[in-house]
Amino acid sequence: MTETAEAMHAAGRTQSLGYKIGWWFLVGITGLSIVSHVSLAGFAEGATEVFVFFSLAAINIYALAVLLTAYRRGERWAWWVTWVMVAIYALTTLKAPDEGRYYLGTAVVMGAAQLLTLSSFRRNWERLAEVP
Repeated sequence: MTETAEAMHAAGRTQSLGYKIGWWFLVGITGLSIVSHVSLAGFAEGATEVFVFFSLAAINIYALAVLLTAYRRGERWAWWVTWVMVAIYALTTLKAPDEGRYYLGTAVVMGAAQLLTLSSFRRNWERLAEVP
């Protein structure tokens, strides 16, 4: 293991309670979103809706993979790329006004969960900056 990987691994063992709560919320919301979007595709009324639901499920699968790997290791890019999911949910309110409250609420909860993890990420980034 390289020094950077060792530092990241050690930092991952000392995450704050806020980080753990935020991470579990992100994982839970993302997992539920995968199940709900795949399920909704079965009830969709047209090819476009089926495509949208499967696309959202695919994006959530990618987000879950990031959360379970790089995000947990405290990698900077993973924290920033997770904001993409928050933005997608927030922007979905513009294209789907009927479901807008659900997506906007999800975006707000995900954004709050992201912010809960920020202090732990900052500590990890500072530790990594100290590694030669």
